[in-house]
Amino acid sequence: MGRQIQVPYHRLRSWLVCTMLVLVAASILDPVCGQRAIVNLGKRIFSRGGSSSSKDQAYVIEDNGEERPMHLDHVDLSFEGIRLELNTKKEQRLLLDGSPRGRARPGRMLAIMGPSGSGKTTLIHALVGRIKQSSKLFLQGYRYVNGQSVVGDSIIPSAFIPQEAVFFPHMTVRETLTFRVELKLGSQVHKSVRDQVVNDLLEQVDLTKSADTIVGDSKIRGISGGERKRLSIAVEMIDSPSLVFLDEPTSGLDSTACTSLIQTLRNLADQGKTVVAVIHQPSQHVFSKFDDLLLVSEGKQMYFGEVKHVRSYVEKMGYPAEPEIGTAEHVLDCISRQPLEDETLEQAAARMENFAQAAAEQPIYLDISTDNDDKKKSASVMLALTKNGRPKSGLLTQFRLLFGRSFREVTRGKTAIFVKLFQQITVAIIYGGIYSIGTNQASIQDRFGLMSLIAIGASNMAVAGAIRAFPKEKAIVSGELASSMYHTLPYFVGKALSELPLVGLFNTIFGVILYKLTGLSKMPGKFERFLGLLSTHGLASEATGLLIGAISPNSDVALAIFPAILVLNIIFDGKNISEENTPYLLRWIPKFSLIRWGFEGLCLNEFEGLEFDTSGPRRGPVAKTGADALARFGLGNKTLGDVVKAQGAITLFCWFFSYLGLSLTRERFMIMQTPKKQRS
Repeated sequence: MGRQIQVPYHRLRSWLVCTMLVLVAASILDPVCGQRAIVNLGKRIFSRGGSSSSKDQAYVIEDNGEERPMHLDHVDLSFEGIRLELNTKKEQRLLLDGSPRGRARPGRMLAIMGPSGSGKTTLIHALVGRIKQSSKLFLQGYRYVNGQSVVGDSIIPSAFIPQEAVFFPHMTVRETLTFRVELKLGSQVHKSVRDQVVNDLLEQVDLTKSADTIVGDSKIRGISGGERKRLSIAVEMIDSPSLVFLDEPTSGLDSTACTSLIQTLRNLADQGKTVVAVIHQPSQHVFSKFDDLLLVSEGKQMYFGEVKHVRSYVEKMGYPAEPEIGTAEHVLDCISRQPLEDETLEQAAARMENFAQAAAEQPIYLDISTDNDDKKKSASVMLALTKNGRPKSGLLTQFRLLFGRSFREVTRGKTAIFVKLFQQITVAIIYGGIYSIGTNQASIQDRFGLMSLIAIGASNMAVAGAIRAFPKEKAIVSGELASSMYHTLPYFVGKALSELPLVGLFNTIFGVILYKLTGLSKMPGKFERFLGLLSTHGLASEATGLLIGAISPNSDVALAIFPAILVLNIIFDGKNISEENTPYLLRWIPKFSLIRWGFEGLCLNEFEGLEFDTSGPRRGPVAKTGADALARFGLGNKTLGDVVKAQGAITLFCWFFSYLGLSLTRERFMIMQTPKKQRS
């Protein structure tokens, strides 16, 4: 049996509890010294990588059960036999053919390069353990950390910076970092230490001058693309990981931004970190900053070695470069299937095979422990960040931070607020210009028509707004949940509560204008109840939009689902089809119809206590009172309490299943299987 490496969580917890008890006692006996000790503890925790429970340390469990510590202050990552298969009904294709192998060492930068579609991004995702779960994929290979074999479902303690890092656009750079520092370090360190962590990170990635600028996005002006890339590095460096993965960090940046970003990575490597980056068509200056190079093309390895040797390697293969051509450009041309000058397609294919064969025969020293022989492939490494990782902060801290972030995003979105205000005011003025409600028999139909339009319009705008906004936020939140920054519950409660003030404000503005212009009932209490019903209807509609967004993979799917849901709500709104004639299997829909309950509540509030003039033009049977008018639509058997309870139930139902949707649709990744055929 091989040795197993795992983290003794019980020891870490016990150490932390005992330490905190000692510090608390010290603070009681001597407040000044006690406070100083707590601050020093925070500084030591930060210097060791974020928190005592997340430091890069593991234990090797020998066959006899004895443990010995394995420190991961530096990570030496080796890999071999990485193979990824795609199996569908139409095709069976190798995305990675099993040939990729190499080593990323501390203090050095490894570049993974290749033509477009070569598999370089797939390879780095496989190494970091972020190939998305799919029944059509099969992943296998070996990974080693400091010479020890890593089991497939282990999460290597590392920072991973995707190609397109997404942030909340209305938060400043400092707020973005502070938010994550507080979540990752929690109450384990003093606020002054957390502030110092933020300042150090800003200085480390050269963002001090932009600290109080909002991050922005493609539609909201904020920091530049290069600054956003450096911010994505900073948020991942809070835990001070020893290994950093980056997927095309220089893509979309100008030469100045590229130079600044690569220098940041160079500084991290010089501090002893291991840096692995996918680079697409780098300049010669950027290329020269890297120490090692791995070339892939069509899922096959074409070269692994030092950057300074690759030009001569390609020349020995029979493809010398012109003096004026950069090395990076030349080697990419040589490993591309596109024919070189005066080369046929057959010769290009032969060139590719020659490079792949030569790479397979390259001697590569992976520095694998001698214990990892063929009979000991079951040896495993269980590192600090595992599938069962838990947030560092408590639920109340998570809720406070998440509520604050959601509220800032809602209130700082000036464009969105202006658009919604414009919609509410415009619609209210249009309704007010069309309807002038009196007390004759014709006004009965007008009232029902206006109440129906209010319910339909409010649902439409609220649901559509939530659908457009939430999938974008979900893309950020899914990554944060996958990294165990916080639990789903405090996020969801914070988001739901943060939207209440503006929902009430918008509906109040709409209701005040509409009520004044249309001449609805002025009986005491009706106006206040009207505003309350608009708010509860708007809240239920927002919750419905949130549910659709939570269960939809993207905004396109959500917007495709929305019309069908809206049509069903309109059909079963209480006046288009009677309950008796509703198909038996569909009779549950009216009970959950947003528009039905909104329409019914507004009608009950408006018609209650009204008396109508029986003279003049008639519309069907004469209705002398509001109760008579309600009876025409079968609405007289409900109360406002029933309506509010129904809307509350819909809201809670949507919130609950939105919560489940977020919890169950978390990102899941492939487990790297151990190849059946052992390496030689």
